[in-house]
Amino acid sequence: MTDGPSHAAPSRPASPDRAPASEAEARSGRHDPFRWIIENPGTVDLIGFGAAALLVLLFAVGTGSFGWWTLFSVPMVLAGAVCRVRPLLGVIVIGGLAVTHLLLNMPVVLGDAMTFYAMFCAVAYGTPLVHGIGAGAGVLGTLSQSGYWGVLALRDEYGGPMQAAVTFLGLNVVGTITIVAIWALANLQRARVRQLALTRDRAEQAVREREQRTALAVADERARIAREMHDVVAHSLSVIIAQADGGRFVAAQKPEKAVEVLGTIGETGRAALADMRSLLGVLRQEDETSFGPQPGPEQLPELLERADLVERDGRVLDPLRSAQLGPAETAIAALEQHLGEEPFASPSADRLTALGLGPEELAAAARLGRVLRLPGEVILLPTAPALAMRELARLPQPFTTSQARQALGTSRRIAIPLLEHLDARGWTRRLDAGHRQVVR
Repeated sequence: MTDGPSHAAPSRPASPDRAPASEAEARSGRHDPFRWIIENPGTVDLIGFGAAALLVLLFAVGTGSFGWWTLFSVPMVLAGAVCRVRPLLGVIVIGGLAVTHLLLNMPVVLGDAMTFYAMFCAVAYGTPLVHGIGAGAGVLGTLSQSGYWGVLALRDEYGGPMQAAVTFLGLNVVGTITIVAIWALANLQRARVRQLALTRDRAEQAVREREQRTALAVADERARIAREMHDVVAHSLSVIIAQADGGRFVAAQKPEKAVEVLGTIGETGRAALADMRSLLGVLRQEDETSFGPQPGPEQLPELLERADLVERDGRVLDPLRSAQLGPAETAIAALEQHLGEEPFASPSADRLTALGLGPEELAAAARLGRVLRLPGEVILLPTAPALAMRELARLPQPFTTSQARQALGTSRRIAIPLLEHLDARGWTRRLDAGHRQVVR
């Protein structure tokens, strides 16, 4: 049976010598003397009561009053060092010494003041059992002192039964008031310790939850970046493969066109490499997180130069992708913004005409990898197939065209050419007239 409080049960007051919850708290405690005093009551009490016991001993020796009272008072004062961390032990030692000197016909010594402190600590820091033992020891001490002085009054030559009764009752009243006051103060301290423990537990729980949320957010962001990298690689490789396959036929019939095909392959590869470098840079985990200053607006020109980008009319552009579009760049940028918000909402022919995008402009944008042209003048972003695969993979397999259309949130005019494009890539397989499945 332990005499100290249980740390696990929140209904009990936490021990005042509770260790720091983390290494960071321990390091901060070493640099904060007040926090160290609060978290190390045993050491603090040992120093304080040890010094007090030494002063009592020096006073007795220096004044020539050394006697039996000193032999009891010094250990009683010194025992105060264990009252907060081991309340039951403090009550036993101090109470035992108090009873012993009373039996030796020494009713009061200086160390008797420690009996009140032992009771206070038993109520404030002990378990319910120790709480009861401390309060009982206080009542027993009051009755013992009252009885001792009552007997003395009865035996005194000037005393008698009346004086003995008055002495006994008076000391009991004073002792009871004192015990009740100490008990009330101790319960206030017990409630304060419990509240501090609950507050600290809540703070630690909040820190753990915040760290968990941060870790989950980082994991989600890394997963999102990984998906984007997959989209970039899948699109770029598909463009390169398509251009390379077409280049073989073009080179045989129109060799002068092969230069343009090779240029498109090179531009697509360089763009994909740049995108992958930026994504891998985010995915890379360093051993220590840097909290240094972040680039400011004054460093924007340098950052643009390092990334081979240009600023034009308040917009950051990739010259490799926009140099050959000329006046159509603005319309293509608007189209990209629209499809970025709704990836499967291909504009109608009238909308494309209103933007000033005809077959030549769309063909040029497709060659540069800016858009994906599907049959029926369905215009999507190059990342649309990968995004579609993500949604289709979540459907029960096999799935119907209607299910695919609903999952993508688009119309049959767009869904059918997109599904046929995925069939041609080998990402989906058509089973019959109305069913397809994702190729794992």
